[in-house]
This record gives sequence, structure tokens and C-alpha cells, in this order.
Amino acid sequence: MNMKEIYDRFKAYLGEQDLTVPPEMEKDLEGPMPSPKDSSESNLQRAIRTIEADGFDYKVVKNQIRVLDDNRVETMDKLTQVLSPLGFVHNPIGGGSSIGRLDLKDRQAGSVYVYVKPKTRKSAAAAGMDFELKLANQIEQRYEHLGITAKSAGSGHGSDLSIMKNGQAVLTVELKTALAADFGQFRVQFNLNTGKWEPRRTKGYIKNEPIFEPLFEDNLLDWLNINAQFPDVNDPRLNRDKNNKISGLKRTQNTGKLKRELESLWFDGKTDIKVPFDFSHIANYYSDKGDSFIQINGRGLYALTPEAQEFLKVPMFRDLGLTSELRFRFKPSSGVNSSTSFTCAVKIKGRYQKSNLSLTNEQDLDKIISML
Repeated sequence: MNMKEIYDRFKAYLGEQDLTVPPEMEKDLEGPMPSPKDSSESNLQRAIRTIEADGFDYKVVKNQIRVLDDNRVETMDKLTQVLSPLGFVHNPIGGGSSIGRLDLKDRQAGSVYVYVKPKTRKSAAAAGMDFELKLANQIEQRYEHLGITAKSAGSGHGSDLSIMKNGQAVLTVELKTALAADFGQFRVQFNLNTGKWEPRRTKGYIKNEPIFEPLFEDNLLDWLNINAQFPDVNDPRLNRDKNNKISGLKRTQNTGKLKRELESLWFDGKTDIKVPFDFSHIANYYSDKGDSFIQINGRGLYALTPEAQEFLKVPMFRDLGLTSELRFRFKPSSGVNSSTSFTCAVKIKGRYQKSNLSLTNEQDLDKIISML
């Protein structure tokens, strides 16, 4: 039945013979009735409507919604709650975001990806220190009457968080804002004096040298020395310092062109090189430096040693089934022709189970403290 037939029946039912249809509507009444699909919202529209209802600022880039909020972890938790009824699933390592993203994969109504981005620019290191301090302060305020104190390492060495009872450390924890964040990245340079590649000894590198150095030397150094050669070391677009070391590309009108030429030469048509390595190197690093647990915000607490697992009955970090790789690439500071560094990043991949305990959950924290 088409809309014209429905109209005729409706008119007969009312018995209103003088009911007329405007000429401009005649054409609309001749076709079939629109299906529910024709008038339904797209997944993108439904997600936007839900996000707007909760008062979040956002911007849309193609099929991505980028929610803007400096409290990224809390906002992601809230978005997970309000968008999960629409079919969105939290992907903790999706899209390279430090806190993951929300995925809705639907070929028919359109796939949508939701990210939470900071309103104000803040480095990953600064965000990590904020997380450490916030958690340490919460623990002290909540349990000080029980003789429980907490301290964060800040920019120094040692465990990110130490929970102490009567002045003695009883829990030592590595804190991560999210597993998807680079477990660390560092820059490298080519030493013309030795003819070899080497790490740049920045503050960030020195702090994490015990993990960066063996990963670089065992997995990437030989490849770079063989494959990453410059056609002309005197090219004025190369950032060559007074110590005869090439640390990247200068900002010029043709920096992007040189970057593409070197990528083609070094990476065989790709834009980077990724070298896999055993994930146990990551887990062992933290346990070797004295950490008993690792807390991943949004996922929970994991054990780094068998003793820690036996104590709190949480999953073992090294047994999560994750994979790891070292990625080397050219990293522009802003645009195509901006200054560009040679950057290595430790990347973690894979889906993994959520822990049964979390230091950011007050009930879980009460349970943990009661066991100390």
C-alpha cells in the first residue's frame, strides 16, 4: 500500500469529501511509505546527540568524535556508561590514544570512534605526575588515621607510588594513565664521528635508560646502522650540531620532501620500521626495579611478581597475552615542513582482561588497605 491509498482510506473514514491535498504534496503521496531505516539517525548523529545531552564539548572529524576535557580518564568512564547502550565498546589500546577510545563498528549505519582529548595541552609526563600525586593524596587523606601514608616519585626515580604503613613501604606500584600510551619514547641521532646511531641522552632517556638501552641495542641498533644511511650528510636540511651529530631534520620549505625521500630509502615504501620483542622484557623491567604491582587507569591493578599475585589475587601482568614492539619513525614537531626528530617508541598491543581490583575504586582500595 502506498501513501495515496492510505490517504484515500483515511479521507473516506472521516467522510470529509472536501479534504484536498495541496498540489505540491501530490508527488510525495505517490510513492511507497518511507521505511524506518530511511528516517533513522546515523550512528554518528546518535552519538553526538548523547554527548551533547551530557554537556560535553566536542569536535567532529569525519567519523571521529573528539570530546574535549582535561579530566580525560573520568570523562572516558562517563562516556563509556552513556554510549554503551548505543553499542559502543571501550577499546583500551585503540587509535594510539593514551586512554583508548570507544568503538562502534557498523558497516550499514556507519562506524564511529570516540576519543577524549585534553582541552589544554599537557605532556604525557605531566599527566602521569598528576595521576601519581592525585592518587597519593587520596590515599593519605582516606587512611591516615590507620597509619597509612603514600608518596609519589614525581620526576625522580623509584616506584611511581609507594603505600606505607607506619613508615614502611608495603606496596610499590608503577602507575600508567593507560596501557595504550607509549610505555616510553626517546630520540636517537647519527654520530658522524663513529658512523653509528645512538640514543640522545635527554632527561627522559636517562630516567628510563635501564629499559631503553637494552631494547634499542638488542632490537634496533644493527638495523639502523645497516639501513638508515644518509645520501648526503652535508644536506643543509639535516639538523647537524657542533659535535658532528645529526639529530633530525631542520625546518625548511622542503623538509617534508626530504622526509619522504628518506622514508622511501630506509623503510621500503613505508613510513616507519616496527621491530617486535618479547613482552616479558617490559614486565620484568618493572619487577626488577622493585615494583610489586602496576596500576593501569581504567583497567585496574596487576601483579608483577608471583608473591604480589598471591597476596591480592589479581592477574599477572606478564600473562595478559600482550605483544610489544619498538617503532622507529620520523616525527615532525608540527606541520609537514617543521623540524623533525628521529623517534623510537615502545608500543604495547593486544586486548586484555580488566582486573578485579583497582586503586582508583574506593571499595577496592578499602579492601586492599584492610589486608596490609
